[in-house]
Amino acid sequence: HSGDFKDANGSVSDGEIGEVIGRSTSDPKAMVLCKFANFQEFNVAESKLELELPGGYRIGDSVIHSGDFKDANGSVSDGEIGEVIGRSTSDPKAMVLCKFANFQEFNVAESKLELELPGGYRIGDSVIHSGDFKD
Repeated sequence: HSGDFKDANGSVSDGEIGEVIGRSTSDPKAMVLCKFANFQEFNVAESKLELELPGGYRIGDSVIHSGDFKDANGSVSDGEIGEVIGRSTSDPKAMVLCKFANFQEFNVAESKLELELPGGYRIGDSVIHSGDFKD
């Protein structure tokens, strides 16, 4: 959920993880009914929600694929950069749906992905700080 909310029925904090429990009771075309720890039935605008994906990935994240893969639907090379586009259509608990140059919809195990960081840095890189913190 995005943004804090509190009323007589409960409260929800920004970033809190909840669960979709059904169709909205107030606006079924634009909202969904969710359950959070301190709010048992909360009608939430679709625009205020994000899917929780394996590995903490978010839709729109740039990712780096580990290993080569090829099948009838496309191919991905080791180190290729792609984008997370949604929930896996084959295993939503362990995979995410990604788009690569030669593979438009690729269900990838989160263990085969790494977040692309600014400057080309990778998790685990050794770095040296240069300069002061005013930059």
